[in-house]
Amino acid sequence: MNLDDMKQEAAVAANEIQIDWEMMDNPNYRADFEHVLKKAMVLIPDLESILVKLNSGTSVLFPGENTSLKFEDIEKYKQIVEDELFNGYVLQELLHKYEMVNAVITADNNGPLDKGDPTQLDLGI
Repeated sequence: MNLDDMKQEAAVAANEIQIDWEMMDNPNYRADFEHVLKKAMVLIPDLESILVKLNSGTSVLFPGENTSLKFEDIEKYKQIVEDELFNGYVLQELLHKYEMVNAVITADNNGPLDKGDPTQLDLGI
């Protein structure tokens, strides 16, 4: 599966995850929730890089060299990386949706949108 397809499937999977908005009233819970999601985003570029290297047959550890892994091992590691990358994409999409809802809530708490410039609300659409 290519990365774009994986991202699309992850977006669908993220829609199935329900955020407990009542718990978000607790500042500690909110901070932990945001921290975990943002922490997961750190690994995505590295996982993408590893997957590209596994797909191309180049060494993950030694730049410019071919991998010494057997085909079966490459396939096994690719599956592991793809699974983790998919989970990362799901969390990335969940964070995006969370941030968009927060933008709407913040705008609503600051007063009606018709009093301000509606172009200042970036929903990422």
